Amino acid sequence: MIWNTRLVRVTVGLLLLAAGVVALLPTLTGYTSLDGTVNAPIGIVSAPIEGVVTNNPPKIGTFVPAGDDLVGIRNDRIVRTAEAQIEADLTAAKQRLKALREQIEKLTELSKELQSRLQEFQQASIRNVTQEIAVRQHRISTAAAQQKSAEADLVRKETLGTTGIVAGSSVEQARAASVSAQNEGNIAREELERLNHQLDALKRGVFVGEGRNDVPYSQQRMDEVTIQLAEVKFRERDVEARVIQLEAQQDQERARNRIMRYASVRMPFEGVIWRTNVVEGSNVIAGAELVQVLDCHDLFVDILVSEVAYDEIYPGREAEIRLLGRSEALQGKVVSVRGSAAVVDDAVLAAKPPPARGKDARIRVSIPESDLQTDHGNFCQVGRSVQVRFKSRSFPLRHWFHALWFSIT
Repeated sequence: MIWNTRLVRVTVGLLLLAAGVVALLPTLTGYTSLDGTVNAPIGIVSAPIEGVVTNNPPKIGTFVPAGDDLVGIRNDRIVRTAEAQIEADLTAAKQRLKALREQIEKLTELSKELQSRLQEFQQASIRNVTQEIAVRQHRISTAAAQQKSAEADLVRKETLGTTGIVAGSSVEQARAASVSAQNEGNIAREELERLNHQLDALKRGVFVGEGRNDVPYSQQRMDEVTIQLAEVKFRERDVEARVIQLEAQQDQERARNRIMRYASVRMPFEGVIWRTNVVEGSNVIAGAELVQVLDCHDLFVDILVSEVAYDEIYPGREAEIRLLGRSEALQGKVVSVRGSAAVVDDAVLAAKPPPARGKDARIRVSIPESDLQTDHGNFCQVGRSVQVRFKSRSFPLRHWFHALWFSIT
């Protein structure tokens, strides 16, 4: 039969050999992964305050630019105890400040009145002492005249006494009168000097004299008012500082209550609405998840490759990416390489990475700018299957022989 001819057997053998070579050729020329998935990170938008959602968020699959409004949250159950307490303290502090300022005004008026009284008393005292000085000056003149008359009478009687015309007692009386007149003049001059000193002191504001202190009552009272006024002004500054502090606290508390009363949640970055967890009228608490947003700017592919090729695949290495069903390939780059035992958290990813099997390294490859990033209606094709291939830079059997030799030695 023709099937048993040598030519047919050789032909079949060559075809089987060619099929084996074709099957092994991808492995010999590189590394290929068939379990890749287009993936992207998910951003979670949470509620900043508790309250009731006032509007429906954009529908799933809607592209929303950064900064656009997503939802509003209104809270009608704000506790205003702190604001009310601050307002009461502020009102009381302002009343105390008003009372202190009225007291300062009254003390200032009293101080002016006492100053006016003191000036009047000083002027009156100066006039009195001036009059006394004038009287003393007249007395000095009178005493000088009496002394001169007494000295002349003494000379006359001493002359007559030597002749026996005037008795000796008359001479002694004349001598006593002369000494008395001289003493009266000295006393008057001392009094005049004392009054001059007193007048100088009065002009300086020091009041001296018999039965007087160094300052009058008005001056003492004015000193007391000055001390009291300084104390009240110090309390005024203290209360003013307290008022300023309470006003600042009141502004902060009101601002906080405004924030807690209503919040407009905005889009943190441009992306596609992936999932919504609330509707208009929903009650939420602070930190509750509102919306999940797909970030199409950071598309990548997660694949699994045997850990034998771990050292051959490193961050920055180029890779060919081909979406299942497409003929053209995209040129991507390796972002990260993790070992088979690495713990991978996929909570913030839109698609599930391929499940690990055996000793497979987990490779993440970035997708370059293409129409995928702008295909918002299809969620940027997240979740689509992808084939990824790395061209080999060495002969893979060499690594296999090295590994086999390490195992048996």
